[in-house]
Amino acid sequence: MPHPYIELFNLPIAMNDLGYAQCVKSVTGISAIAFPPYVCCGAPDVAWSPGNLLTCEMLVNDRLISTGGLPEDAVTYTWHPHRVVREQNAQGLNIRSQMFLPPGERAVAQTIQIKNVSGATRDFRIGFDMRAATTKGTGAWMANLPGEGDNVMSWDAASGALTFKSVRSGTASVQGLTPKAPRLAGARVLEYDVHLAPGQTQTFRYVNAIAPDATQAQALYRHLQESFDDVDRANEQEFERLVRSAFTPGNSDFSGHLPQLSTDSEALWNLYQNGFKNLLTARRRTPDSAYGPVLLTLSGHVLPTLTFPWDTALTSLSLALLDPAPLRTVVEVWFQRDMHKHLATDYISGEAVGPWYAVNDMAIIRCAQDYLRVTGDMAWLDKKIAGKTVLDYLEYHALYWKNLRATKSGLADYGGIENLLELVSTYTHEVAGMNAGNVSSMRFLAQLRRKRGETAAADKLDHEASELAATINRLLYVDGKGWWKCGQPDGTFNEVRHCYDFLAVIDNMGVDLSAKQKKEMAEFFWEQLASKTWMRALASGDPDSTWNVRPDHSCLGAYPAWPPMSAKGLYKLGDAEKTAAWLHELSKAGYQGPIGQAHFTEDVHPTLAGGAYKCPQDAPFITDWSCISAGAFTDLVIDTIFGVDLTLEGPPRATPQLAEFDASAELHGVRHRDGHFDVAAKGITNAKQNS
Repeated sequence: MPHPYIELFNLPIAMNDLGYAQCVKSVTGISAIAFPPYVCCGAPDVAWSPGNLLTCEMLVNDRLISTGGLPEDAVTYTWHPHRVVREQNAQGLNIRSQMFLPPGERAVAQTIQIKNVSGATRDFRIGFDMRAATTKGTGAWMANLPGEGDNVMSWDAASGALTFKSVRSGTASVQGLTPKAPRLAGARVLEYDVHLAPGQTQTFRYVNAIAPDATQAQALYRHLQESFDDVDRANEQEFERLVRSAFTPGNSDFSGHLPQLSTDSEALWNLYQNGFKNLLTARRRTPDSAYGPVLLTLSGHVLPTLTFPWDTALTSLSLALLDPAPLRTVVEVWFQRDMHKHLATDYISGEAVGPWYAVNDMAIIRCAQDYLRVTGDMAWLDKKIAGKTVLDYLEYHALYWKNLRATKSGLADYGGIENLLELVSTYTHEVAGMNAGNVSSMRFLAQLRRKRGETAAADKLDHEASELAATINRLLYVDGKGWWKCGQPDGTFNEVRHCYDFLAVIDNMGVDLSAKQKKEMAEFFWEQLASKTWMRALASGDPDSTWNVRPDHSCLGAYPAWPPMSAKGLYKLGDAEKTAAWLHELSKAGYQGPIGQAHFTEDVHPTLAGGAYKCPQDAPFITDWSCISAGAFTDLVIDTIFGVDLTLEGPPRATPQLAEFDASAELHGVRHRDGHFDVAAKGITNAKQNS
């Protein structure tokens, strides 16, 4: 991914089980280093704070080479699961860096190779500018990384390293390079005189070690520098093992596994792995977590410690297959927090944060449903948590909507813009998508009651669900248009052409739609939301399209789960051939690494390597590098393209739709309760019970 300095783009991250670090717009600079609760290069708490600091920025002959604006000055960024590689040509030099996070350590490491490609002998001065603002965060981290502006800084000439120490907590960052810098310039720039013959290369090894105190940080720094090559190899081996483990039954890294995909279709492979890349990036295993292994929602510096029910539920099938234990744990955490007041939980403090998200009831139910469908752990329903059983909590969330009925319509009122899409000012109160979630939640609860022999209770729930679905259709569908409207407290309605109602209604109550509705909804999607390589969350012609242009919910692009969720809906509407052709184009978005929090449509920004362009973090777009909900691409391959239906009771089913991808493709090792099976074009094969 080549980008000049002035271009807006999303900067790659590297991660390990403890945290992550993010590139900046340069060939060596690093920022937003977060091993919660420990931070380096966050935003210092000073007047006119510049935001997140950067460190290890490189100067050549007193010139900051990162700021070159010409095409030949562009830095090329390549993301790998285990590292980020950057390369730039400047002043007759080729500079190549490889940044990674040593496994199991709160540290960043980077090799920097400088090669003389000028054709003549060169003598030049290199400087590496070091900063930290290191701190230990306290309480819940709702937004952005904290930082201290008054770190105590000390230089150790013997080791060639700088120590930055927090005044308040003692947290320390020790940074330096080998070979050791012969001098320090300007209090924090490690400076070298370099002589290179034509074609000759000089290699530097940078380490930033972060620890609760300076003594521990200095010891970690020495260890990593002394064993740098071994640590580099161990990092690659760690990620190779994690990737293999993710598709291997009985592995020691995840509490489950994903099915293995066998295909000759690059598009199908990309769709499946696009989701997996995001699930892998969301993985955290840190002793500082309040509730154990973590499924992090966003990988970036905006919301660094939060797990959202909404985003998690959009890929809960893949999560239930890959790592059911932390999925179950976080659902139990949500049971014990008041998720009718908050939008997420913070894994460091264990507390709930932010305003209420209206989707929470539906999302919590969906996560529990997929956990049960995959594992068959029906005993979980009787587990007591804070005096109530899991089934009690599920019933509470499935029926909570009744407390939100504020008018005579019979629909739940889901509040204002801050409770819903945040960016669409007209999508408020009695909305179709959230009310449709109550239909599916009650039907799921009815399944659980019926499975326990409680037929009368189950019948009552099914009846209420069908009545609610009929009310949603009668009051909120815009006849002849294919989109939906939102009921307001004063009895009026706002028509809103957003994709969420399209995909959520089909997902949660598709069986309640008429043939006419299905036809009109499909026409609306293809005419007003779809683009060649991505989609719009909001139709450009919607009256509210100019309210907010953040692209995850606007007419500029869409949030990562909306394309795969929309594709699921389109398959249900009978548009298999046209949808498959669109998915071939969507699959290319993953060439830029994990799917971002949003991508632009191609008419807003040109594609990159043929894929929809990942939106930048810069205002007003403010989207993170990776979002867990893009795991919906993996869900799409499993439950729609391969047509897998993991039933609560009875054998699983599969109705594959592979013809437009690869009729010989197979999915191996799909878990269902205590067994597993394979899927091919003809359906389920090789079903076995685990011994």
